[in-house]
Amino acid sequence: MRRWWQRLAAWLRPERDEAPFVAHATGLTLAEVFRRFWPRMRPLRWWLLLSLCLLAIIPLIEIAEILLFQRLVDDVLVPAAGGEPLALLWATLLVLAVGYVGLNLLSGLVSAFDDYLATWISQRFLVDLRRDVFAHVLALPSHVHDHRRLGDVLSRLTTDIATVERFMVGHLTAGLGAVIRLVLLVGALFWLQWELALASLLAAPALALVSSRFARFAKDVSRERRRRGGSLASVTEESLANATLMQVYGAQDDAVAGYHRQNRAIADAELSGSKVRGVFLPLVDLIELAGILLVVGMGVWALSTDRLTLGGLLAFMTLLVQCYRPVQELSDLLPSLFSATAGIERVVELLDQEPPGDVPDARPLVVRGGEIRFEGVRATYPGGPRPALSGLDLLIPAGAAVAVTGASGSGKSTLVRLLTRQLAPDRGRVLIDDQDLAERTACSVRDQVSVVMQETLLLDASVRANIALARPDATEAEVRTAARTADADDFVTGLPEGYDTRVGQRGRLISGGQRQRLALARALLRGAPVMVLDEPTTGLDDAAAERFLQALLRVADGTHRTVLVMTHDPRVLPYVDRVVALGDLLAPSEPAGTATEPAP
Repeated sequence: MRRWWQRLAAWLRPERDEAPFVAHATGLTLAEVFRRFWPRMRPLRWWLLLSLCLLAIIPLIEIAEILLFQRLVDDVLVPAAGGEPLALLWATLLVLAVGYVGLNLLSGLVSAFDDYLATWISQRFLVDLRRDVFAHVLALPSHVHDHRRLGDVLSRLTTDIATVERFMVGHLTAGLGAVIRLVLLVGALFWLQWELALASLLAAPALALVSSRFARFAKDVSRERRRRGGSLASVTEESLANATLMQVYGAQDDAVAGYHRQNRAIADAELSGSKVRGVFLPLVDLIELAGILLVVGMGVWALSTDRLTLGGLLAFMTLLVQCYRPVQELSDLLPSLFSATAGIERVVELLDQEPPGDVPDARPLVVRGGEIRFEGVRATYPGGPRPALSGLDLLIPAGAAVAVTGASGSGKSTLVRLLTRQLAPDRGRVLIDDQDLAERTACSVRDQVSVVMQETLLLDASVRANIALARPDATEAEVRTAARTADADDFVTGLPEGYDTRVGQRGRLISGGQRQRLALARALLRGAPVMVLDEPTTGLDDAAAERFLQALLRVADGTHRTVLVMTHDPRVLPYVDRVVALGDLLAPSEPAGTATEPAP
């Protein structure tokens, strides 16, 4: 028997993914899921209680209808078959008909209100959860996003979040409703004939055993299906985002093959789910049939010994059939809960990655001059094998334009993340005007430090909207002034719709140099006293780089900002006041930077 079960278990489990594109999330128990998300349900608990009360009213109405059916058989149909005058039975029939109509109308009203209330509860929970998880993901530092596939994150924010609602609202309500319904129906069975009621309960342990056995397979299949769904979304997003790259290098066939491979993996997981359902559901039906046949046999005995009338037996059988529906719902509930848990685990994994928070009593950063100082700073990325920066001592005078040079991987981008509180130092301090950034609110730090990132990021919106992202309340004149200072106004006015021209996804409808100047205009509009540019000339030809750097020079000379340029491009050096050369910062024994020196 054990060997047979092991073979069945091996057949039901999904095939192993030899090259997983997205890793499994950490497993959670049902109790852990409930504890994690119940605080979100607490504000809705009274509405949930009202919904459960409505769920209790519905089976009471059904029981009343079945008891009316018993009266119809015993007081109308049986006497009519026995030769009773039909005229004497019409009054009873009319009363029963009025009762049926009244109960039917009441049932419709209660069901409609309960359905609306359940939908309202679930959607309110889901909308708030989606908002909070989305805000949480946006607050995560950039180095966390660097290690996650965007398609997989999108899958978690859409499909997987919905499983949290199904678990906490849908399944919770369905489970409690099924228990209430079952208790009321079983109570009615015992009230009609307790001996038959006891016999009908013999099938319940078998149903519970089968459900618990198959719940584990349902969870394995669901986890694999969710993970492979995230893999498919990741492959799709990555290939479409780099469609031009695929075409240029003739890699379309490889991309399609990868896409097809993930689809096949999902199909395999779905087939495994079909196997589980194909074995589980017939077993449940067989157990239910055995229970009904047992009750039918005992019903014949009860009828022959006058323990039950014909109407009573028919009413009992009807109630018994009604009982098996909540029993089956409860049998399906455990696999459904485990199935939902597979998606919830992926949401919880996102929520467990906490964004850097503010220390207690953190105060706003107030910048007057803009002097930047790094004191003995060592910084390591989470999970990194060694520090990205180590022993950094560096002073940037207020109002200076300074270039920080160094080979790729020397730590220039890490400096940007330290200055914007995207990364906290393991040791040492980062100060602006003698204020430790670790003791200031992250929001105020980012208000005072504008960044033009290495990858020029633009929204698929108008030029005006992209510049005004830095300050949504900026006037038209302020937007145009920032564009002129960044040497962007001339090319913008030459676009088909001027400042109303859409730049396309990630700004692909304009050139790289134009994207850089719009990014500079956006940073200027922010009005922050400290401006940081991370490899601003990457990918620009000499003419585009010169136009951008000329605009940068005007910014440095005309606004008295502290400008910090992270670069390995020698074309930048003539446009700054000083140069800082970073050493091999990955070696703790070597100095992190040298003293500042005049630019050539």
